[in-house]
Amino acid sequence: MNNEQALQQTFEQARTYFPSLGNSYKGRSVLFFDNSAGAQVSQFVIDRVTDYYIHRNAQKGTIFTRTAEMQQTIVDARQLAADLVGATDHTEIAFGQNATNFFHLFAHHLGRDLQAGDHIIITEADHHANVTPWLELAERDIHVHLWNVDTQGNLDFNHYEKLLELEPKIVAAGWASNATGTIHDMQRITAMAHAAGALVVADGVQAASHMAMDVKTAGVDFAAFSTYKIFGPHMGFGYVNRERLERLEGWRIQKELEKDSYFFEVGSQNHEGIEGFIGSMEYLAQVTKDAEDHGLSLDRTRLASTRPSRRNIAGAMHFAHLYEQQLTNHFLAKLADVEGVVLYGKTAEQSEERLPVFSFNIEGIATDSLGHALNDAGVEARTGNYLAIHLMKRLAAPYGGSALRISLVHYNTIEEIDRFFGIFSQVLTDLKTNVE
Repeated sequence: MNNEQALQQTFEQARTYFPSLGNSYKGRSVLFFDNSAGAQVSQFVIDRVTDYYIHRNAQKGTIFTRTAEMQQTIVDARQLAADLVGATDHTEIAFGQNATNFFHLFAHHLGRDLQAGDHIIITEADHHANVTPWLELAERDIHVHLWNVDTQGNLDFNHYEKLLELEPKIVAAGWASNATGTIHDMQRITAMAHAAGALVVADGVQAASHMAMDVKTAGVDFAAFSTYKIFGPHMGFGYVNRERLERLEGWRIQKELEKDSYFFEVGSQNHEGIEGFIGSMEYLAQVTKDAEDHGLSLDRTRLASTRPSRRNIAGAMHFAHLYEQQLTNHFLAKLADVEGVVLYGKTAEQSEERLPVFSFNIEGIATDSLGHALNDAGVEARTGNYLAIHLMKRLAAPYGGSALRISLVHYNTIEEIDRFFGIFSQVLTDLKTNVE
């Protein structure tokens, strides 16, 4: 069995851990193709949440045994998040409501150190979660600059070089586009920002559900992630490089918290969600085991020499990324045969630089009409701008800044892609008939 077959078998097995993938609509199985908005959860997650409510449903600040167990569980979960993204340890992780909330927290704390006339760079490619919090600082006469993309949606590094001449204090940029699937060179972004004296706040939400993350290698200073995109509950977590904490006014105020970044955890946490997150990490560890049982290996990767818990968790995302390249190539080959398609982002020749996230329009067909017709056929696909507002205004202007988005993850299959294009062909035929 070659590696391609081993990957396919590994992720066919992964599907069996997700009860929701058996759902049907009008007698047909549902195609879960809106994974960029949020992924399904495995039985590992469901079991963890149920077990929490039975055995560890308690509050902080008591002497109860269950409280001590619950508080240790939160620390354990932070360590698993550190393992997932490559942080030093649990002291660089904080849980919260979602990634958007963390970007607002970062902007609030970092903004305390900014003065009128200071500069911030945001990107035209980003989800508005990592845009709006920084734009709000412009009310204090802080200059917020938009780093442009080219006609394909790629970040323009020539423009970035010019913006960095302003000696900005902060660069806020996404690791990958939730609209086009384009993977951004975060290590290059960060190195250039640091050379100019800026801190980097990275949006890791989209990338984390598709690839093994490494915040230390990338060099980012702050980052946020959404656990519900990573096969877990509706929640998020933030990464804080402890070497940068002296830049936070909030850190200086709370001297008693010098050992970790938990001061970002405002109020009571979503304990059941944190338990569910542990389940999602248990799922990823199981995927790595399954992959190795099928003959795949991490020996020639950076993960081979890391701590075992990171190897087992991030290893699954390494294998997932390899498998998703198969999905990407197959989808783009099928899409190329569709008449009148307008694809945004990387082409088939650049498939290794993108995720299996595809935004496109069909000439002569209204975007929303496509979405409604597909939903009626049991395909969960999204239309709109996905809050990548600046990017979609630029790329899909003739369609009102809107496009159909198909977003796949590792529990999707080649067979599902083929089934989708069969449905899509019929949908286009029907819509074109109605237009005529």
